[in-house]
Amino acid sequence: MEGNQSYLSHINPSVKLIAHIAVMFMLMLISNPSKTLIIWIAFLSLGIVFGGWTIKYLMKVMTPYFVFFVLTFWMLAAFGKGENEIWQWAWFRITEESASNGLAIALRMLAFVTIGLLFTSTTNLHLFMMSLIHQLKVPPKWAYGFMAGFRCIPMFQTELVHLKEAHRVRGCRHDGTWQAFKRYAIPLLTNAVRKSERMALAMEVRGFTGDRDRSYYKTTLVTSKDYLYVSMLVGIVFLIIVF
Repeated sequence: MEGNQSYLSHINPSVKLIAHIAVMFMLMLISNPSKTLIIWIAFLSLGIVFGGWTIKYLMKVMTPYFVFFVLTFWMLAAFGKGENEIWQWAWFRITEESASNGLAIALRMLAFVTIGLLFTSTTNLHLFMMSLIHQLKVPPKWAYGFMAGFRCIPMFQTELVHLKEAHRVRGCRHDGTWQAFKRYAIPLLTNAVRKSERMALAMEVRGFTGDRDRSYYKTTLVTSKDYLYVSMLVGIVFLIIVF
């Protein structure tokens, strides 16, 4: 999770997380597809204007979710219940009620994805963990543990690529999925244990004990623009729901 240099990247991560979770809970109360669509478009516009998104980036990231949107809408609309029938063929029966319900749930799914993507694409992992410690009072040992775990994910992906290339060079063929899993999982788990031991030793040598009363190279603060972001985000969604 690497934040970009957009305006939203300067918002306090904990405050931004709370605001986005609050909006998600508010979305769960909406059954009107039109209001859900407006909120989704509002977050898309927010990402493009203040989040540093481009059309190319959105097409690349959101295409799989658009496919899932179509499948979700079709499943709920074609097999839902209702009285006012719109279209029927074989065992497929679409009614006004089922179509409205399917569109609302499918759009809500897209809105959830967009809200989550807006947070992850504009948030730096290190600042997020520091914000959890300073603003949400998460124990440092948990925050640093999560941060170390996230940092190891790209390393595991690189090691997996190297393992596959080494097996390919040696002409190794897998008899099945289970055989491939064993060949890759054991070396990866072994390296993971080694890296975790080295990481724990390095943190212990540098005096990390997990205590709250310690010095920090960088601290995160809640400023007026953070409160403004929360109030505007929640306020706009609330107005859309009410009116």
